[in-house]
Amino acid sequence: MRIVPASIANIIYPKDLPNGLFTSLIIACLFIGLASLRHGTSFQDWLNVIENWLIMLLIFPTATATVALPFKYRDPTFELKLTYYLGMFVAFLFTIAKLRYWR
Repeated sequence: MRIVPASIANIIYPKDLPNGLFTSLIIACLFIGLASLRHGTSFQDWLNVIENWLIMLLIFPTATATVALPFKYRDPTFELKLTYYLGMFVAFLFTIAKLRYWR
């Protein structure tokens, strides 16, 4: 049984790499983003969760892919999807380091 339909998986995931790896990265980012709820479930805590999700799933990966655009123009075989997931992984590591010192 597939979690994501094949047509959507071709758009989202890079070629020739295990899709489960990227799915687990996305799920891990979503769960780490929920760490802001450890103090309570007030409106401010939910805003922190949304901020963490935006940073990990949208802002850092998009910035990384934007910086890598010149490589795409130089080499047409370069996959920006891999760069996007690299940015997501960097944001994941950044958030783990932030949570380590966050009180």
